[in-house]
Amino acid sequence: MSVRIKNFSKFQHFKDRSPPWVKLYRDILDDPDWHELEGESAKILVALWLIASEDPEKAGSLPDARKLCFRLRVQESVLNKALSRLSHWLERDDIELISDRYQLDAPEERRDRGETDTCSPSASESADDGFASFWGQYPKKVAKPAAEKAWKKARPDLDIVLKAIAAQASSDAWRKDSGQFIPNPATWINQRRWEDELPQLAAQQATDPGNSVFAGAI
Repeated sequence: MSVRIKNFSKFQHFKDRSPPWVKLYRDILDDPDWHELEGESAKILVALWLIASEDPEKAGSLPDARKLCFRLRVQESVLNKALSRLSHWLERDDIELISDRYQLDAPEERRDRGETDTCSPSASESADDGFASFWGQYPKKVAKPAAEKAWKKARPDLDIVLKAIAAQASSDAWRKDSGQFIPNPATWINQRRWEDELPQLAAQQATDPGNSVFAGAI
């Protein structure tokens, strides 16, 4: 098999029987990779642990994509996206996905019952959506994966965000104590802080609205 559960002996180590359960340890509560998973991928991971327990070789191997899609009741595109996000818990014999019909570098057209389903490739999803520009401009660079996840969820207007960063970077709050009070980037995005109205900007807009950094941006 090309994909299997990493360290599967931790979940089930019996050699002479296959119980209808797997072990789940409490240390997952302190695993940051687990907490960063969105709901769909987390649900699929738990199901993969259970499916892997059916491997007759007891190596934690998973069946092919077609069978996995059926067992999980998901489309192949959903499965492949989840597998890409679950690399922390999976082992691969090669660098290819379990389905040779799904390619990362080009869209896929799959005809099923006379319909055409164009799957969006992971490569397209990772294309520049403005996050790289945001990350290059934001003065506090910590927890980049969390920031990128928040960015993809919020999908803010890049021009407005960059203007907000430039304005807030000159504010007393951000300049105080060498930037100690600058929010973490993920927090800034999740709280939509580009919508904050700085006191000095509000005063400026009151006297000369045309000079606002946000004039014409919204």
